This record gives sequence, C-alpha cells and structure tokens, in this order.
Amino acid sequence: MNSHTVDWIDNRLTAELAPSCTLWVVVGTDSAAYAAVDGRGEVLAAVQRDYAEPEAPFWRIEPHVQRMLESSPVWHLPFGQRQGFLFHSRTTLVPRRLFQHGDLSAYFRLLLEPDDYSYSCEEVQSWDAYLVSATDRAQARFFQGLFPETRPRHSAVSLLLAARELAAQQEHTLLVNVRHRVVQIVALERQNLLFYNTFSFSNANDLLYYVLLAYHQFRLSPRQIPVWLAGNIMPQSELYLKLHAYIREVRFAQPFGRWRLSPAAANVLPYHCFFELLSLSMR
Repeated sequence: MNSHTVDWIDNRLTAELAPSCTLWVVVGTDSAAYAAVDGRGEVLAAVQRDYAEPEAPFWRIEPHVQRMLESSPVWHLPFGQRQGFLFHSRTTLVPRRLFQHGDLSAYFRLLLEPDDYSYSCEEVQSWDAYLVSATDRAQARFFQGLFPETRPRHSAVSLLLAARELAAQQEHTLLVNVRHRVVQIVALERQNLLFYNTFSFSNANDLLYYVLLAYHQFRLSPRQIPVWLAGNIMPQSELYLKLHAYIREVRFAQPFGRWRLSPAAANVLPYHCFFELLSLSMR
C-alpha cells in the first residue's frame, strides 16, 4: 500500500513530552505526512508515507491509510493538540471580487465531472482571494473522523504562503513541489501570484512538460529564471536530471516558516524534502 519516504523521530519525543507538543497532519490522496512540534517550534518528528495508488478514489485506499496511521508509534502519543489538513488536486483560486459563498460547486462545473464532493473555502489574504476545494466525500468523512473539531483546510494554502516568502528574493519565482506522482507548481512575479496548479505525472517527461508549460505560459526563459524544487526529488533522480537538462539553473528550496528542523533530520533527507511539512507553520 505505501512505502517509506520520511521516518525521522527524535528520541526526546516521549509520552511525557507529547502533551506539550502539537501534531500537524496532512492527509492526502497520494500520501500522508505529519510533524510533531514542541512549544518552542522545534520539530521532533517528521513522518511521510506514499500510497501505492496515488489519486485513487479515497474509499478504496481509506482502510489502508487508517492502518498506516495506526501502525506508527508517534500517532498514538498523547499530543496536546492535533492540527489537520487535506491534500488533493481539486482546488481553484478565486479573486475576492468574483467570489460567492453561496454556491461553491459552481467554480468546478467546467473542471470536474459531476460526483459526490464536499465543498469548502479558505481565505488567502496575501492575494485577496479564496482557495476553493472540492473534496471527495470519503476523504472528507475520514478527515472529520480524525479531526472532529477542525474545519476542512487544504495544505496548498500553506505552500502558497511559503512560496510567497521565497519570492521576496527575486523578480520571478517558479516553485515546483514534487509529491508522490503529483506536482504542485507555483509561479510568482515578485510576491504577486501568477499561477498555481496541480498535475499528476507518471514519469520524468511528464514532469518536465508541466514545468516547461509554466515557463512558456508566462514567457519566462528556462535559461534565465531558475526553478526551485521541493519535496520528493533528489539530485541523483531521473526527475532532477531531466529538469536540469532543459533548465539552466535548478535550485533546492530551503523550508520557510517558524519551526526549526534539527540538523540530525538532514541525515535522513535534505531540508528541501521537508518544505511542505514545515510550511504548515505559516498558518
């Protein structure tokens, strides 16, 4: 069902310490991840599992996801708080001037086939917009079962806020967050959002196509504008080598946020692999 991507747990994280910590969780359609953070903002655990069937109907993978979470000793610790977030590809950004609370499904009529979805929205104040989500009912029920007192929130908002911080350093920014066969692409001009979208991919050529498409759409030159990579991608991987063959400068994005990641975690994976988890601190 799943494979290890991240499994780093500080030996200081015990049942005695857990009540003073918060567990931050992302339940996605391609993977699940969580970070345990103490009151000083130090990350004491970072765990991620990729699903064998990314983007499959959630009812089909739900029992496996439940078993995966329950098999982790960290999951059963008595944390003081648990904060939950969703991830899936069915989102759209709507400017405030065009936004109507009354019929959220209207924003997906040209994007999705009719199905059983739970609709929600989140304000993104930095760009005076709303992120509207269409969550599979099975995933929505699973999320509410885990976090009964938490309104549905999508992890993309945190990623966008982290990308905005990254964009403060240059004229144009292209951030590519590689998940498990799913990629999120964010394009910004200074700190103004130009583009956000999510694509499924099966190989390096697919990923290259979507990244170059973003360059082309905004008339950015792959010879002049670097791409910033985050998530599940390594320097020796085929994904990285394919991008590097067509884009002059490929950089790894350091996590933004208020949390500190122990240097010991870098012995497991480079810091850019924790970009999405640490971006949750932007909330």
